[in-house]
Amino acid sequence: MKNILKLYLLGAAVFFAGCTDLDEIYYSEIAQNTYFSTKDNIYAALARPYTKWRGTHEFNPWMMQECVADEFCVTQKGADYESGGVYRQFHWHTWTPEHSNIYNVYFQMGEGISYALAMIDELSALDYPSFGLTEHDKADHVLQLKMLVGYSYMRALDFFGGMPLYKEYTLDEVPRSTARETFDYIEELFLEGIAPESSLKKKTLGEKEEGWVNQGIVAACLARLYFNAQVYIGEDMFDECAQLCQDIIDGKYGQYELEETWNAPFGFDNDYSTEVIWSCASQYSMNQIGWDYERFNHYNAKDYYDVDGMGSTNGAHLQPSLAPDGTGYSFNIGTPFARFNNADLRKKGYIYLGNKQYEGMFLYGKQERVTSDGRTVSCMGAREYTGEVITLVDQVAQFKKIGTEYASASELPSNITTGEENSGVRLVKRPVPDRTGLDLRYNPDYVVIRLAEIYYMLAECKYRSGDKGGAASLINEVRRRNFEGNDDPDPCTEANLDKYRFLQEWMLEFLGEGRRRTDLRRWNAYTTERWWNHEPSDHYRELFPIPQLSISASNVELKQNPGYGGNEMSAEDAGLFNVPDIE
Repeated sequence: MKNILKLYLLGAAVFFAGCTDLDEIYYSEIAQNTYFSTKDNIYAALARPYTKWRGTHEFNPWMMQECVADEFCVTQKGADYESGGVYRQFHWHTWTPEHSNIYNVYFQMGEGISYALAMIDELSALDYPSFGLTEHDKADHVLQLKMLVGYSYMRALDFFGGMPLYKEYTLDEVPRSTARETFDYIEELFLEGIAPESSLKKKTLGEKEEGWVNQGIVAACLARLYFNAQVYIGEDMFDECAQLCQDIIDGKYGQYELEETWNAPFGFDNDYSTEVIWSCASQYSMNQIGWDYERFNHYNAKDYYDVDGMGSTNGAHLQPSLAPDGTGYSFNIGTPFARFNNADLRKKGYIYLGNKQYEGMFLYGKQERVTSDGRTVSCMGAREYTGEVITLVDQVAQFKKIGTEYASASELPSNITTGEENSGVRLVKRPVPDRTGLDLRYNPDYVVIRLAEIYYMLAECKYRSGDKGGAASLINEVRRRNFEGNDDPDPCTEANLDKYRFLQEWMLEFLGEGRRRTDLRRWNAYTTERWWNHEPSDHYRELFPIPQLSISASNVELKQNPGYGGNEMSAEDAGLFNVPDIE
């Protein structure tokens, strides 16, 4: 495949990162007509940019949505997760252009774009009928890749503002375009994907979701773009978003339905969920996605789950709802676990029930239980609590220091640097089997977009247009399944739905799904609100900096975002706008 090495260098040179990949070097030495000998080769080549797309849903980009906001944190626990301060910089909004995780995400977005553009170049040159495929197949494949370009640019626009725009394969570097130009290019791509003549398929109800781009996915992505246009380009496009959302719900771009249970979109067979619009396929030992299990769980959580072959590093957890002395925090936002109604089925402690069934969405309290065959399993401490059963608490403090350094819990500091191995409630959104279902490990697909999001986007659009009753009804259509017998003790109403209730509903439904920063920005709450161990930050923190490594390596002028020093772009060109408050 003649351009694979160039493709890789495009991701490295244009988006400014350097590493080595032997697979790319190997394939670069194979001629195009040798590599593409069957249609299976074509599908393998098409899949390659999707692997880069998958990478944009891993831990680093997740942190840049969740750990900079009011839901999650990565506390320092002794020497663990000190990591040069990168996690506390996220939490406190004190990052710099030298931040390594920000650089990694900037590179990931650029790499995804470069792979997709280069593969468009490759596939466009092929004679599809000679491989037993049609010209329609070719158009479909090329259009899928264009949509991946649009999606990566949309993620990059969200994180960094205006980006260097590449519309075809090239090794020539270009400077940053404005946020408006970036937005317009993304919109152009997505509109092509849902045009009447689009070659992309429409999903049928219950059809297996395998990750390939279809019209429903593109429509949902375009709805997201319009939904956040006020943040990205300073322009209200909620009406355009509302129309798209209604069309998606009505089946114009494919058939989808809300699931009857809260956990069906995340379960072991969620590739057949009627609610899932787009997901990253995951299967044990076959492109498995396991960063969430690794980062969210205690070192010995596998013993409590009663499962083998799953490792964890005790990193991220929910931000606490309680101070060390048990007093509840009273922030307008944040404190996620306390926001769940006690009758909410999701608030149960997670237990795998067998045969792909489970209940609960969290680990908290004493991590010891009796299995179905009568064995007692426990998660034992490995640091401060060695030899003790771990009790996960909705607090962050070094309780083991009571009696030595501190007289009581009320004296304990609680901040991003004072974690212990038992700190924080843990999210289990993708279920974990026990030893009776080892083949199910990492099996749930990683959900990227689901129909519930379309309902919530439409609800917010209605709210902003003055239809609070319509907004409440849409949210309640999703909320009710979280309660026994669909009996919601605290539904949304026209009277109780305001800015903070809306932000709470986004939190409760999409906790940990990698979107919180964007939701806060849309409500002017990201740099203006307080949450645990976090004070309001400067407005320029709405955007992350262009990594200094990227600027230094560029052969063209690559301007920095406002507030980060050096040769800065204007706020409007970068995409830094003041979003009005909506009550």
